[in-house]
Amino acid sequence: MALSALRDSLTALSMPYVLQGTAAASDKATLIRDQLGDYVLPRLASLDAPLLAVVGGSTGAGKSTLVSSLVRRHVARASAIRPTTRRPLLLHAPTDAAWFDTDRVLGSLSRMRVDADAPASPATDHTPRELELRACEGLPEGLAIVDAPDVDSVVEDNRDLAATLLAGADLWIFVTTAARYADAVPWGAPAGRGRAAHHGRHRPGPRTGGCAERGGGRPTASAHGGRPGRGARFHDSRDGPG
Repeated sequence: MALSALRDSLTALSMPYVLQGTAAASDKATLIRDQLGDYVLPRLASLDAPLLAVVGGSTGAGKSTLVSSLVRRHVARASAIRPTTRRPLLLHAPTDAAWFDTDRVLGSLSRMRVDADAPASPATDHTPRELELRACEGLPEGLAIVDAPDVDSVVEDNRDLAATLLAGADLWIFVTTAARYADAVPWGAPAGRGRAAHHGRHRPGPRTGGCAERGGGRPTASAHGGRPGRGARFHDSRDGPG
């Protein structure tokens, strides 16, 4: 397959000379290679695989709290100390475990499975390129949710990891707050990938556990679709001019 050949070529790519633009070109080659391996090729090979929704966004926006609320269980630790989420957490239905135990998706990350009933893992010094897997009865078959590090983290490894997860997602749920809503760095993450479609913010019903209220310090969530090549942006009327 041509895409597999492209990924292999990017893996073997060498830039031995230090020239202007070399570092940027190398970073872009790595990003494209990882997106091919983590998302494009696995999705083409497994069109029936569960949808992977990544919850990410600004520092301290309440991403981990939102994830725990969605599954109605304390599975992701939240703290006032930043950054809290260092190792991303992937939650899936018990019957979908086989889809994620291998490197079929997000193959650039090592795996660590924890028991479904285990307490939320503490935010300590985890391996940066590691993915925690946990079965969750609160999720329906065919849907998996990832609690991702901050896209604007002060820790560079966290920012790189968040970019990898964004590139491998079918759906990106962006979480921010009224205080961080105008910050350029977090919004640049989905906008800069070329795959995101902003569908506006929707006020969820009481059973969704989502947080999409405006005002105060409450989280605001928006969804970004993961179809390659779709870059349309749809504004919510409450946002004002686009």
